[in-house]
Amino acid sequence: MMINLQELIVFSPFFISVFSLIIVILSISYSRNHFFTALFVVSSLTSMLFSLFFLTSKVPLNVANLFYVDGYSILYISMIIIASICTCIFAYPSLKQYLYNKEEFYLLILIANLGSILSIISNNMSSLFMSIEITSIPMFGLIAYFNNKKYSLEAAFKYVILSSVASSFLLFGIAWVYSISGDLNFTSINHILNIISFNEKLVILFGIIMILISLFFKLSIVPFHLWTPDVYEGTPSVVLSFFSTVGKIATFVILLHVLSHVSNINNILYFLLSLMTIFSMLIGNLMALFQNNLKRFFGYSSISQLAYLFIVLLVSKDNYALSLEASSIYLFSYLFSNVAYFGIINLISNVHHDKDVDSISSYKGFFWSDPILSSILTVILLSLSGFPMTVGFIGKFYILSIVLKEHLWIVGISFLISTILGFFCYLKIIINLYCDLSSTSSLKKFNTLKNNWLYTPTGLVIFFAGMILLIFGVYPNPLINFITLISCL
Repeated sequence: MMINLQELIVFSPFFISVFSLIIVILSISYSRNHFFTALFVVSSLTSMLFSLFFLTSKVPLNVANLFYVDGYSILYISMIIIASICTCIFAYPSLKQYLYNKEEFYLLILIANLGSILSIISNNMSSLFMSIEITSIPMFGLIAYFNNKKYSLEAAFKYVILSSVASSFLLFGIAWVYSISGDLNFTSINHILNIISFNEKLVILFGIIMILISLFFKLSIVPFHLWTPDVYEGTPSVVLSFFSTVGKIATFVILLHVLSHVSNINNILYFLLSLMTIFSMLIGNLMALFQNNLKRFFGYSSISQLAYLFIVLLVSKDNYALSLEASSIYLFSYLFSNVAYFGIINLISNVHHDKDVDSISSYKGFFWSDPILSSILTVILLSLSGFPMTVGFIGKFYILSIVLKEHLWIVGISFLISTILGFFCYLKIIINLYCDLSSTSSLKKFNTLKNNWLYTPTGLVIFFAGMILLIFGVYPNPLINFITLISCL
C-alpha cells in the first residue's frame, strides 16, 4: 500500500526519534560526551513535542491500516514526550555520579519513547505487539541500569521474567483472535464480530481476554499486581519517573483502544472489569496504608490510581466522549504528579546517595529544613488524593460524574471508600513533613540539600509541575477547553 506525503508528515515525531537514535549511537561510538548527549536528546524530544502542533490539521488519519492518528493520540503522545524530557533532566545529575557508561541511558529512553508513541497510534495487532516490545525491552535495561544500587538487578530480573510471560499471553491472544477473524486490524475485527456465530465469538472473546491479561499485568491491576511493590522498591527513582508514567499511560491508551473496538462483547467483559476495578481500588490503597518505604507506598498507590481510570472503561456508548475527556484530565494529573513526586525523591537521593531517603519516617520535619520543596510535595500528595483546588480533584470529579451518569453504584461506593483510604495514606506522609522540629533529628539529614536547588533544571521541572497541579486545580477551564478542542480534531 502506497503512503502519501500527508501520511509521512504525520510520522514526523517518529522520524525525529529515529534520527536522534542514529546520532546518539554514532556519538557513542565516535566520542562519548555526556553533556552533549543529554542536551541533544532533550532538544530532540522538545522538537518532537513541537512537531505535534503541525499534525493537528492532518488528523484524523489512517496510515496504511497499521496506525490511526486523531486528536487524542496527539494529546497522549505529548504526555509521553513530556515525561521523557523530564526523565532526561532528572537523570543528568544522577548519571554524573555514575562511574560507568552514561550515554546509553538516553538511548534507552529514546527507544522506549519511540515504542510508546507507536503503541498509542497502533490500529493493528501486529504493529501493536511490535510497539509494546519496543517499549518493554528498553525498560528492562533502564530498571537495571544503575547496577551498583541495591536491588536494581533483582527488580529488573523480576520484571523481565513476568513481562515475558505477559508478552506470551498477548501473542497467544492475538493468535486466537486471528484464527477466527482472519484479520489483525481492530476495525475489521469489530465488523467481523457482527456477522460470526456465537461459538466463534467465544473464541475471539478468549483471545481478547488473553490480550487483556497482558495489559492488566503492565497496569498492575489486581490480581496481576504482586510484582509491583518489589519492582518499584528496587528501581531508582529517576527511572520510576519514566516507568510509572510512560509505560502506564501508553498501556492504558492501548487498553482503551482495544475495548472501544470490541463493543459487541463488552457486556461479557463488563462484570470482570467491574470486579477488578473494585478490588484494585480498595486493595491498592489498603496496602499502601501500611507501607513505610516511599517507593513501595507509591507502587501500591499506583494500583488504585490506575483502577480509578478503569471506571471510564465501564461506560456506554452514549457517554464515551465524556469518558475520553475524563481519562485525559486524569492522565494529565497523573503525569505531573508522578514526575514531580519522583523528581523530589531523586533530588534528595542525589545529595544523600540513597541513604534512607526512601523511608517515609526519614522525612519527619522536612518542612523546617526546606519549606518550598516540602510545600510542593504537599501539593503533589494532595493532588494524588483528589483534594479540592488541585488537578487531581478535577480528574476524580469527572470520574465521579461518570459513575453517577452510568448508575455504577457499587463501583461508586468503592471509589469513595478508596478515595478516603487514599487520603489517609497521603496524609500520613504530609504529617511527617510538618512534624515538630524538636521531636525529630531528620533536619540534620536534609541540611546538606543546597538552597539553590530551585535554580537547577531538576528544581525548575519540579516547581513548574507543582504549579501546574495547583493552578489548573484552582482554574481548570483552560485545561478543559484545551481537551475539548483536542476532541474536535
